[in-house]
Amino acid sequence: MKTLNIGKDFSPDPIGRYRSDGNRSGETFREDFLKPALQSLESGEKLEIIIDDGVESYGSSFLSEGFAGMVKYGFITSDELLEKIKITYTNDDFEFFKNKILEYISKAKYKSRIYKPTKKYE
Repeated sequence: MKTLNIGKDFSPDPIGRYRSDGNRSGETFREDFLKPALQSLESGEKLEIIIDDGVESYGSSFLSEGFAGMVKYGFITSDELLEKIKITYTNDDFEFFKNKILEYISKAKYKSRIYKPTKKYE
């Protein structure tokens, strides 16, 4: 199982929806971290995503764009994404964020949007 630790591999302060919101956005996470990590998986392998190590909180815009965006923009179906990831935490306060991620993914409609990259942060 491969691991993606959001707080250590990406940012301890993930915030915003689009790249234009800064380098800690959901779009940046999805395109530069989550998508490549999923593409590197072997058949049947899972990606463990650690959500609480060094992170204090998440905004809904980050979670929606970072995770549900995978489905909305047609990279992967909800069922396939849920099958390939395992969201983990040790701090029970992060159960809420895990549940929101799973909810956003489950409710996302496959290929419901066309991805147009936003301006990279300066």
